[in-house]
Amino acid sequence: MGDTSWNDFELLVQMPHMAPGEKLSEVEFLKVLAAFQWEAIARALHRRPPELMNAQNERLYGSVIDVELHLGERHSMEILGEDVNVRVKNRVRFFAKKFVEGLFVIDDQDVPASLLETIETRKDLRQLESSWACMTNAFIARGGSNVKLKVFKPVGADDRDVPEIGETPLGIVEQGRVMRTGEIEPLAGDPAAALHLVPRSDAPIHYAIVPESDLNGASLVYFARYEAMMNYGERLFLSEHLERPFSSELISYLSTEHRKAYFFGNATPNDVVEIRVEARILPPGSFPEPRAGQAYRTPLKFLFRIDLYRGSDKVLMASSLVRKALNVPGSAKGVLAEVERFLRRLA
Repeated sequence: MGDTSWNDFELLVQMPHMAPGEKLSEVEFLKVLAAFQWEAIARALHRRPPELMNAQNERLYGSVIDVELHLGERHSMEILGEDVNVRVKNRVRFFAKKFVEGLFVIDDQDVPASLLETIETRKDLRQLESSWACMTNAFIARGGSNVKLKVFKPVGADDRDVPEIGETPLGIVEQGRVMRTGEIEPLAGDPAAALHLVPRSDAPIHYAIVPESDLNGASLVYFARYEAMMNYGERLFLSEHLERPFSSELISYLSTEHRKAYFFGNATPNDVVEIRVEARILPPGSFPEPRAGQAYRTPLKFLFRIDLYRGSDKVLMASSLVRKALNVPGSAKGVLAEVERFLRRLA
């Protein structure tokens, strides 16, 4: 067993990390977490990221298999907003020298060592009331195109006493199950009964890949951009696909609380992604009220199931289950009135 110590990272949230509504952008935050993890992997292998190669001298990249992000009761994307110094503790462990599981503990205060001592696996993270994330990577090389990616062992992995995990990481197990069955386990704490929002038709939402923003330095569609496409699909579903659509302002106040996402395939830069969205409502009374002193109200929460398909051949690219809170500032009287009208129709 190699060193299993935690890496120490920090993010000072500034405008490039933020989304409309003056809150931390989930998409940008996931990019930062992935960069922290890739740095931790490079440290474990005693090589800088550009030096990670396979035996054929091909550059290796850290393809994300799955990611799970959870914000605890003390946090929301709004609380972790502008000028907040977010502390991130990260630990990586290798599986079969071809995969890496990374655990993250997230706070806007110092993370106590006594808390880190209680965490060995993702299951331990899921018991925490605080904020955390988990990410599983595979070392991949491009096999001539974005749809032909192969998994490799990095050169030097056998020569280093890298920290290893003895059993298959939970992210790999769950990703395989979702691929086979299509089923994602419910998010912790969500009630079984929730109101389905029925669209006017079953037609998917289409998103044309934008190379300038969706591709990373390896010319692959970056995993965090999958979440951006999912957010795009949610917005169009709520604003254009319902008999009684929600306003754009209301949608802008949705804030991610807990997401599970699983990734299965990439796409070429000229492809189109088909987005299929299912949405449910968690009404008031099914979740705790915001903490005293918070500057917003949370009258509703949404559950979204999103699946992304490659338009060219209908191959499943990614699936996600996410809970989002509608965090409305008290000054947004029009949105609060819109929610009241919606709840009256439900009643």
